[in-house]
Amino acid sequence: MNGIKPKLLIFINTLQSGGAERVVSLLLEHLRSDFEIHLALYTNIVDYKIPPEVKILDLNQPLNQNRFLRFLKIPGQSYKVYSYCKKNNINISVAFLYRPCYINALMKSLWRYKGKVIMCERTHQTTMQQSHSAIYRMFTKFMVRFSYKRADLVLANSYAMQTDLIENFRIKTPVKVIYNPIDLGFIRSHIDEKPAFVFEKDTFYFINVGGFRKEKNHLLLLQAFFIMKNLPCKLLIVGGGIMEEGLKQKVSDFGMRDKVVFCGWDNNPFMYVNRSNCFVLSSDVEGFPNVLIEALACGKPVISTDCSSGPRELLAPSTDLHHRAINNYEIGEYGILTPVNDVIALAAAMKRMYEDAALRKQFEEKAKGRAEQFDVDEIKQYFHVAFTAL
Repeated sequence: MNGIKPKLLIFINTLQSGGAERVVSLLLEHLRSDFEIHLALYTNIVDYKIPPEVKILDLNQPLNQNRFLRFLKIPGQSYKVYSYCKKNNINISVAFLYRPCYINALMKSLWRYKGKVIMCERTHQTTMQQSHSAIYRMFTKFMVRFSYKRADLVLANSYAMQTDLIENFRIKTPVKVIYNPIDLGFIRSHIDEKPAFVFEKDTFYFINVGGFRKEKNHLLLLQAFFIMKNLPCKLLIVGGGIMEEGLKQKVSDFGMRDKVVFCGWDNNPFMYVNRSNCFVLSSDVEGFPNVLIEALACGKPVISTDCSSGPRELLAPSTDLHHRAINNYEIGEYGILTPVNDVIALAAAMKRMYEDAALRKQFEEKAKGRAEQFDVDEIKQYFHVAFTAL
């Protein structure tokens, strides 16, 4: 292109702490030498660093508002994004998460945007919708089909998610898989920083990192840890969210205030993970959980619910990806998988990890090598090709 960088718009709700947000922050940093990048934010909340040359379009919308009102605003917001792209000659628009995807779709269908539209799905939609009403599921299914039909390309971050979109939503647009990247360089340079929390000798530390949202099922983790509370173990939880007070009340109800530590949000959770003994993910549904890869990058053994989607592909990649752990935990090549929402199985897996030093060592020896396969320097080439090959 005669030295002229292609112009790229990346659109996401916020850059608040989260998996998709961390991926976008990495793409901003690692693709800026190849693209002129513009960033559209539904709500201007930023927890990650934005390179100074990245231009920002702020839609200035409240993140949480009535769903009906939010839907009514989408056509107007799509026109704002369309006008911005037209004014700045942007020919590639990439949306992360469902709200930006809907807006991108209307930009294409209502305003006849001529550029390439790419949708990045980060959630296993079928599983996510199961907890909602029939009307909500029907509406969401329609919107997913409507949006993705207007995309030039859909990017999923797991093969389970790709299968879900094709089989359950009948998506005809090409759906390609690109796994989430992690920044190994950042992790390695921050892992030895000293946290405020003092780790005690002769105490085994389980740790969880993530936002306090319903689908993360922190209650399951607390219930499983309750079964083990008389062992010399503690549970660290790094994160925050609207459910925090309720979870703290559960800890108090369970009589575990001296055993469970809420560390709050921290842009460097790796210093906590590095000093812990085992990482535990208790989610009901995921896309492709960055926190598991990051825990592996810290050299830690991991336990995860065998939820849709991601954990099995990451921890037991040679198994049937349609299989799910049932009734008992399963030892994979890179970690332990447990049935979703099974307190007894999760507690048994945690107890096994606590007692079995040989198994922990086996996982520790493989952990960093597995994580290296997801380093941003390895993954970014696939995004580059996807953004320019259409």
